[in-house]
Amino acid sequence: MTKLANFIVEKRKLIISIFLILTVISIAFIPMVGVNYNLSSYLPSEMNTKKAMDIMEDEFSLSGQAQIMIEDVTIPKAMEVKEKIKNVDGVKSVIWLDDIVDVYQPMNFFNENTVEDYYKDNTALFQVEFSNDDYSLKTGDAIDDIREIIGENGVIGGTAVNTKAMRESTVKEILSISMIVVPLFIIILLITTQSWFEPVIYLSVIGISVLINMGTNVVFGDISFITQSSAAILQFALSMDYSLFLLHRFAEERDKGLEVNKAMKVAIVESFSSLASSCLTTVAGFAALMFMRYRIGMDMSLVLGKGIILSLISVIFLLPGVTILFHKLIEKTHHGSLLPSLEKVGKGIVKSRFIVILIVAILIIPAYLAQDSNSFIYGETAVTSSEETEVGKEQKKIQDKFGVYNPMVVLVPKGNINTEVDLTKELNNKSYISSVQGLVTITDPTIPKEILPNKVVDNFLSENYSRIILTLKVPVESNVTFRSVDDIHNVLEKYYGDDYYLLGSSASVSDIKEVVDKDFTVVNVISIIAVAIIMMFTFKSLSLPILLVLVIKSAIWINMSVPYFMDIPLSFIGYMIVSAIQLGATIDYAILLTNRYMDNRKTMDKKSAAISAVKDSGWSVITSALILCVAGLGVYFISSINGVSEMGLLIGRGAALSGIMVLVLLPQLLVTFDKVIKKTTLKRVSD
Repeated sequence: MTKLANFIVEKRKLIISIFLILTVISIAFIPMVGVNYNLSSYLPSEMNTKKAMDIMEDEFSLSGQAQIMIEDVTIPKAMEVKEKIKNVDGVKSVIWLDDIVDVYQPMNFFNENTVEDYYKDNTALFQVEFSNDDYSLKTGDAIDDIREIIGENGVIGGTAVNTKAMRESTVKEILSISMIVVPLFIIILLITTQSWFEPVIYLSVIGISVLINMGTNVVFGDISFITQSSAAILQFALSMDYSLFLLHRFAEERDKGLEVNKAMKVAIVESFSSLASSCLTTVAGFAALMFMRYRIGMDMSLVLGKGIILSLISVIFLLPGVTILFHKLIEKTHHGSLLPSLEKVGKGIVKSRFIVILIVAILIIPAYLAQDSNSFIYGETAVTSSEETEVGKEQKKIQDKFGVYNPMVVLVPKGNINTEVDLTKELNNKSYISSVQGLVTITDPTIPKEILPNKVVDNFLSENYSRIILTLKVPVESNVTFRSVDDIHNVLEKYYGDDYYLLGSSASVSDIKEVVDKDFTVVNVISIIAVAIIMMFTFKSLSLPILLVLVIKSAIWINMSVPYFMDIPLSFIGYMIVSAIQLGATIDYAILLTNRYMDNRKTMDKKSAAISAVKDSGWSVITSALILCVAGLGVYFISSINGVSEMGLLIGRGAALSGIMVLVLLPQLLVTFDKVIKKTTLKRVSD
């Protein structure tokens, strides 16, 4: 390690040049990183929805969907608008009342429910199918053109509109979050460090690693919009510790009288072990997500794991050179500590030992049971734009007027007309289905398809499959929906066995639920074991990993129990991801305080060691927790995407809870189990 430290310090100009070149190249690659908004694409290949998507794309092409509602419009005017929408580049078809009945006849001649599905109270509702899928830029352009046509009296909603809104808000919100959160980081660092210039170095070095990470994401082709929305700010917050560790050590060595280069070499050698263990525990939390069958875990794991490793590399190789370059400026802007001593706080914590342990013990049990009883949301409804946004308000306006629109597609082998007729009749009789459209429902089944218009035939028949479009009356995701999807599967199996495919948001949600319920146990166990093993080698102890994991898991249980007591449904994806992040990232706080305690025990009794550990590491823990908390809450307050916003809240609250538990509970446990720690740790502490 000494040779490496010598190389880093002596070749610092070359290293700085290499990092600057890599940063420029990475910035050029950032626009080339694709963003995936389709959560269904992360399902395992063996799931029905994933297979259905592949078949649908091959046989018919995947088409985006939208609903358009226009108020204060007559039937003739609505037909004019329909024709204009049909002519928009990117629109494949528009279905309205005139496709179902003869609109030139009096409306009282027809079934009232049929008419009111498309026209009610001088308000028209059009169903639009796009030429490309929901995630296509061409579909987004078509939506813009449609908005110009429908004007102020019209609103538009649906999956294609949600996707467009998320795509646009993701770019804007990343900038907005950075503009608010980074200045807050600076304020925190100015208060907690002892130089006015140090925060500039911290942010520059970690900022470079963030840019390199964003650019190198090009190797993945594309990343999920959830990862894109949160990865940069989380990397900032999760890896800021590394800079703090190294520069604090450097300052200590300078205070001992060592010259700059020598002090930095010693700082690199002495802090490397802490930096490496800190990085490993964080990466271990992300690595556990790689074992999810739902591949969005792999997506976030690879991006954030790579980011944390790049941050560590930047701190070890780049930070020393930058610090030496600006060391005179750091010393000129040096100021005394702005923070009070935590010695009295440490004494108070140790003194109230049994009371704190009792209170936490009382809290943990209901918290564990509550977090295990949360109501979860599994699909895209968990991550779509908030109802407070314009898109959310428009969608609600359509639903308030015409009810829920939840389309699904059934693909069955073509050729057996009688079976299709029987199937569509049975599905049409289901109370949760408002319409069933197929070639056998819109035309006379006895008419040979050869004499039907090609446009009609191509919409419902491909080389191998017949397509049937269902419109459900139930929400995309609810217990009623899950039962309805199961019932549809049962009906399809009755006629076709396993030889069918079901595609749609509700079918996707059912598959996601099936996958992630099993994934959680795997991720939870792997993350705990991985972190515990790293700490076992770090401390050469069997008992300390158990105590430290218990402290952080307690914070996680309390964090995740809040939605239960507030009766708020929780995104299961966010629940899983944040659980892994909170364990892997905030265990560093516990490692830092425990390291101080173990060092102090060589010369102090257990109570004095605990008090000194709180005093020496308390502000470092608070600084780290504050930075992560601010990052999470920044995402929560700014993001209009429900799933991303919720994940920010969980991370922010989790960081605060982990910091509190480490400072309040961990010292008590270290003192209480001091004898056990002695007997189960190779590096013996004093009596």
